[in-house]
Amino acid sequence: MRAVALGGGHGLAASLQALRTIADRVTAIVGVADNGGSSGRLREFWHDCPALGDARLTISNLLGEYSQLAQLLEYRFQTGELAGHALGNLMLFGLLEKTGSLDAALKELSKLGGLDARVLPVSNAPLELHGVDSAGHSLVGQLEVHWSPSVTRVWIEPQVPPFEMAVAEVINADVVVLGPGSLYTSVLATALAPGMAQALSDTRAVVVFVANLAPQEAETRHYDTDRTILALVDHGIVPDAVVVHKSVEARSMATDLGGRARLLVWEGPLSEDGLRHSPSLLVNAFTSVAKIEQRR
Repeated sequence: MRAVALGGGHGLAASLQALRTIADRVTAIVGVADNGGSSGRLREFWHDCPALGDARLTISNLLGEYSQLAQLLEYRFQTGELAGHALGNLMLFGLLEKTGSLDAALKELSKLGGLDARVLPVSNAPLELHGVDSAGHSLVGQLEVHWSPSVTRVWIEPQVPPFEMAVAEVINADVVVLGPGSLYTSVLATALAPGMAQALSDTRAVVVFVANLAPQEAETRHYDTDRTILALVDHGIVPDAVVVHKSVEARSMATDLGGRARLLVWEGPLSEDGLRHSPSLLVNAFTSVAKIEQRR
């Protein structure tokens, strides 16, 4: 089975760890629109630089907490002009300058770590997240979108050519997982990259959205699962199934959300501590969804 997971951060890592146990080929496709922290400072220094933080963190999480390389990638400088920078971001920055593209830089870093999973950027271009809130105010950059309590729509600029390698991975996958993670600044920031929304529509893969365990600060603080799914659909991202954490025996049902999408909703335990998704529990959810979808 060929599996792809899209997004960024620790949520993506949980999905990837689950997929690695049930798939023969696993690919992570990470967002490049972040403009905060170390990534944002590097982008200010070199405007042609895509955001590096999600890619670095994904490789670190795949390597595992006991990996010496992962520990080096996550080390942050404490003093001087480099204070706050992650060493892994600077390594990727150097590899990007050496190889000429982020996907080539990630390939070299993954080879150095002996990864059995592939990590691709959703684009080699320096993308930027834009949005608008309920009052019609423009939101520019991932930070402004994240801290707005009333985001209504987001999109990606500029509309550069799609990164065909990432598009092909989605098209040829058997299962594609979105999330978990911040709805607008992680999931949609990746899914709306040039060519990706169309790939998610055209793929024959089962597209699974993993709902967050709880509403997130700022951008989706008042969202329940239904509202989250409707926001995805409003942006043209229509998953085949959604898996939702419930501390009860797993069950599944088909649901019609506003007449716009008929989804398989799988409900069951996805976390052992209520704070983070458990890869072992996600395995059960992904396997169950795949079996149900095959019978539909």
